[in-house]
Amino acid sequence: MSTEKNLEQKLRRALTKEGYQLCKSRARNWSINNQQGYMIVNPYYNVVVAGSQYDLSLQDVLAFVNE
Repeated sequence: MSTEKNLEQKLRRALTKEGYQLCKSRARNWSINNQQGYMIVNPYYNVVVAGSQYDLSLQDVLAFVNE
């Protein structure tokens, strides 16, 4: 669990440096519109860049950061 939390914090910092924000789903129940993952947002324009249905895993976010 702590390794996952550390990776999440590392990705948050990396995305912030690039001008993005990492949002985590807070829904308790899975639905087609909320898959309890992560979303990458551009806070300046208030638009979703990736994971519009909170469908990104931490590995997907890591791939986005590495691009």
